[in-house]
Amino acid sequence: MKKQLLTFALLLLALVSTAQEAKQTFTRKVLIEQFTTGQCQYCPAGNDRLASAVSGLNNIIWIKHHAGFGTDALTNDAAQAYTVFFGGSTYAPALMIDRTRFDTSNPGPVGNVGLSSDIRALLSKARAVETYCKVYPVEVTYNADTRHLSGAVRGRFGDEVYDENTRLSLYVVEDSFYMYQSDAYNGSGNIYHMSAVRTAITDIWGDPITVEGSSREFVYTIDYTLPEEYVYKNCRLVALVSNYDANDINNCAVFNASESDYLNKTLAIGEVESGSSLRLYPNPAETRVYVQADEAISHVWVVNALGQMVMHQEGGSATLSLDLDGLAAGLYMVRIQTPAGLAVRQLVVR
Repeated sequence: MKKQLLTFALLLLALVSTAQEAKQTFTRKVLIEQFTTGQCQYCPAGNDRLASAVSGLNNIIWIKHHAGFGTDALTNDAAQAYTVFFGGSTYAPALMIDRTRFDTSNPGPVGNVGLSSDIRALLSKARAVETYCKVYPVEVTYNADTRHLSGAVRGRFGDEVYDENTRLSLYVVEDSFYMYQSDAYNGSGNIYHMSAVRTAITDIWGDPITVEGSSREFVYTIDYTLPEEYVYKNCRLVALVSNYDANDINNCAVFNASESDYLNKTLAIGEVESGSSLRLYPNPAETRVYVQADEAISHVWVVNALGQMVMHQEGGSATLSLDLDGLAAGLYMVRIQTPAGLAVRQLVVR
C-alpha cells in the first residue's frame, strides 16, 4: 500500500511539474519577405515559384522589399536597410522567412528563391516553430478627406519571452502598383506589382514594446498620414513583432505577424461588409467563381501573383460568373468595379 501511495505521489508530482513547465503558445502567421526589383529579369520566375509554394497554405503573410538588385520606384529606406540580412553580397530574387536562418548554408536569414518544393520545406520548418506571442488583426480607420490613419496594433505574450530588445514594426503595403518589370522569359513591360512595402510607420527596426502588467498585453497606437502618391484603396498595414540585435543578423527572428484589411475597408476572403453583400464564391475555386454585389458590376479584373492581368470581364449585372479554365493553381487578386467604388478580393484557384 505504501509503495502504491509513493508511486501515486510521484506521478502527481510529475503532472504538476509538467503543468508548471507548459508554456502558452499561439498560432503563428509566417512572414515571407521577398527581395525583388523591376530591374531583376529573373524575379518574375522566382515570384511564380514562390506563389506555387504558398498555394493552399493558410496563416502566411507575404510582403516584398524592392532592393537587392538595383533600385526602382518602390525602393525605400527600409528596403535598403534590410539588405543587411543577406550577410554579404545582395541579389534577387531572394527571400527570408520570419527573419530566421533556416538554411544554414547562407550567412544570414536571406536565401535564394529556389524550387517551390524547397521553399515549401522551409515554410514547414517555420510553421513548426512555437511562438509565445500573439498579434491581433491590425485595427485601422482611414479618413479619405485627410488621408489620416488611426487605430491600433494589439497583442500579448503567453510567457515572459520579451525584453527591451523586442520590437514592433508596422508597414504600409500597397498592391497593384503599375510599373515596369524586366522579364527574361515572358517579355519585359509594365505589370501590377503586388505586396510592395511602401514605408515603415514605425522606426525601420521597430519601436520598443511596453507590456501592461500581468496580462502581458501591449498596444501600439496608429497615428499616420498617408502620402498622396499612395493609392489608399490598394493599401493595407502589416505588423510584426521581432527581436532586435544590431550586432547579429541571425538574432532578429520574427515572433509573429498580422495585417489589416485594405484601407477602403474591403474584407478578406468569404467575409461580408455590414450594409453590403460583395461576395466572391466559392473560394477556393477550381473551374468557376461568382462575383456578387448590391449594384451592377461594371468591370472585373483578375491579376496573378506576378502582377499580370490574366482576365478582364465587363459586367452589367449584380452577379458575374468567371470561367477559370486556363488559370494555374495559385493566389490571385480580383479587382471589382461597382458604382460604390473599386474593391479588391483575394482568390485561391486550385
